[in-house]
Amino acid sequence: MIPGVDTKLRGMRRTLLSLLVAAATTAPVFALAQPTLEGADGNASITTNTPTTTNTPTSLAAREAWLREDLEDFDARSKRSRNALIATSVTAGVGAVFIAVGASQCQSITRPNGDLDLLCNNTGDILFPIGVSMAVVAAIGAITSGIILGVSNKRRRNLKREIRSLYSARRLQWDARSGGLVF
Repeated sequence: MIPGVDTKLRGMRRTLLSLLVAAATTAPVFALAQPTLEGADGNASITTNTPTTTNTPTSLAAREAWLREDLEDFDARSKRSRNALIATSVTAGVGAVFIAVGASQCQSITRPNGDLDLLCNNTGDILFPIGVSMAVVAAIGAITSGIILGVSNKRRRNLKREIRSLYSARRLQWDARSGGLVF
């Protein structure tokens, strides 16, 4: 048996195991199924089954009701994304603490042949690889959930803009079909 190789393999096994544990614990955060209500171009423009060519009060009210319901859905998505961002950021912080505690339990030694080696006690052998894997996986999760939060907030802003434009379209105008004034 070659000296030092067994400890490196043991350290790699622990790192792999801790990476799998960290991935398994953070995976349920991203497994939430979220149905999309997007158009083919990816915008938050919602199409309804109500006719929108006429500006009758009932069609505008129905469209507004659908848009309000979609806005509530986008608010819930935004909240889930924000919670995921907070959870992954906290996990990255805990991983950084594990790295610091594990590194404090290790010493760097120089072998006679000039190779640097890390000599750790049991605490350092366990906490350091777990902390590294937690921090890496959580950082990837934080980046991903941050992107998802940004996209969700953009869609929500677009939907709010569409609702505001619906209100501005409600001005008094002449409707030739009904022969009267409508909003």
